[in-house]
Amino acid sequence: MANELSESFPVKVTLYAWKSNDMVFWGSWNRKIKIRMVPYSRYYQKLIGQIYYFIWSKIDNPDTYLINFIYHGETTISKKSKLFYVLHSPASLIPSRYKFIKDKYKIYQNLNFISVSDFVKNQSMSFIYDSTNFVIHHGIDFEKIVVKKKYKQKNKIKLLTVAALESWKGIQAVIAAFSEQSIKNNYEYFVIGEGPYRSKLKRLIKKYNAENSIFLLGQKDNVESLYCNYDIYCHLSEGEAFGLAIVEAMGAGLPAILNDTQPFDILFNDSSVLKVSTNKTHELINALLRLKSAEYRQEIGEGGRGYVRNNFNIKKMAENYFGTLFNYEN
Repeated sequence: MANELSESFPVKVTLYAWKSNDMVFWGSWNRKIKIRMVPYSRYYQKLIGQIYYFIWSKIDNPDTYLINFIYHGETTISKKSKLFYVLHSPASLIPSRYKFIKDKYKIYQNLNFISVSDFVKNQSMSFIYDSTNFVIHHGIDFEKIVVKKKYKQKNKIKLLTVAALESWKGIQAVIAAFSEQSIKNNYEYFVIGEGPYRSKLKRLIKKYNAENSIFLLGQKDNVESLYCNYDIYCHLSEGEAFGLAIVEAMGAGLPAILNDTQPFDILFNDSSVLKVSTNKTHELINALLRLKSAEYRQEIGEGGRGYVRNNFNIKKMAENYFGTLFNYEN
């Protein structure tokens, strides 16, 4: 988003980031973007961050701060600065962090909030009920998404989930569908991601005798280029803030199956995705059997792609951020 913001609008962006032992290469950056890095240290990283944030804020003197946290170096930024705090997670997932925000946010004279979905905003209101809270959805760069070209396949239909291996992501609900022989006969399920729930998921796979149908692939780079290798995207999480991987998969043309729950009930209309009730395995099985038809997969996949192109593109996201950050006054 920083690239799009600096390319499309008269904005100079300075990113305050933290070095680590395992740095990620994000590609080339627009020349108007400056990146400042807190030096890596195994110890006292938070203190070092506070010192550097304090010095940088004096040197750069920015018009506006866009922050993702308020408990690292951000606490050293002047309390009179114009700040927008982006809420990326609902309070139900990280209640302790929201309590910290509740205890700290009033010390700032010009702090506003941005939520990535109405669901996140609604859950935050009991903590920051008297603050301005905008909703700006994520957007994806369609130039980085490889689009699916063919919907017919010779072998089994490939399901995909991209998520951390945690219980609330609902991967176990998809695995449960493989208790049905008709699903094993027609489908394979691939999961990209890593996390503490791996051993539990492996036991479930063994329980349903699905070792030849379900594959935990671990972490992968450049996922944007991989969606097109699969046929259906399944994401049955509960309490998701937005679901960026869902939008990316839909942007690649994959039909998506989601829980009919917040925030998906508002973010996606019924013609762009298939929705199933939470923990209703028979509904998921019925949806998968409907999607055996390549024509139906193409209909839902192309419709979903058009929907996210219109609603969740990165240019629209940058426009919303620019209008909010630089045109809003308390």
